[in-house]
Amino acid sequence: MKLSTVQFINKHSQVFVSSSKKIRETNLSIEEIIVDHTPSLVATLKESDLIIKCIRARSWHEYIKLLWNHSRVSKEIHGSVLLEQLGLSVPKIYQVGIGIIPSRNYQFIGYYVMENLHSTGFQELSKLINSNEIDTEIRTKAMKAIYSGLKKMKEAQIVFSDFHLDNIFTNTAGEIVWIDTGVTTYTKINIKKFYSKYNHSIHRYINYEYKGNNLLSKTEQSMFKKLLISS
Repeated sequence: MKLSTVQFINKHSQVFVSSSKKIRETNLSIEEIIVDHTPSLVATLKESDLIIKCIRARSWHEYIKLLWNHSRVSKEIHGSVLLEQLGLSVPKIYQVGIGIIPSRNYQFIGYYVMENLHSTGFQELSKLINSNEIDTEIRTKAMKAIYSGLKKMKEAQIVFSDFHLDNIFTNTAGEIVWIDTGVTTYTKINIKKFYSKYNHSIHRYINYEYKGNNLLSKTEQSMFKKLLISS
């Protein structure tokens, strides 16, 4: 464990306690912001072909969860490990940082540095479908891979609560990568809650709209409805 600093474009910086898996750099500088919204900021790093995701607290409870390593940062890292154990593809993670409390200019509860999927030929499936930039064969292959992955999660009693097509990347071979992997594992003790949460996640995926459009065809919707658990 060591201290690392993230320098943002507006000259604001924040100190974190970090653990590094494959990179030793402790002074990280953001080059270009890709997404900046309430839950998180995603950006490229200077002098690197890597992506950083900085996570904001959505409520005061998340600061408490930091104390027992149950924050959204930890949840997404843990989810990445779980999905990889199921044989699913996820981005390689190189460094993880947790926000120090209290600290000056505190804005994010943590971050993680991961591979840049765009540089390896992957694109967001939602954007490809919305812009009609994906052919039928590749789309079918990607959808079957998503179905297979969700089925594996169902069998392992894992729920990907924030799952939608924005969180799936695909390439020209129809291979997929799962991102933003905040998942929850349920046991037999709370099996009814698992049924409810899993079904909610599947319904959310089926009905999710991208820029006002539902991206799944009627055939695809029917396919994914088969994953629903009957009560």
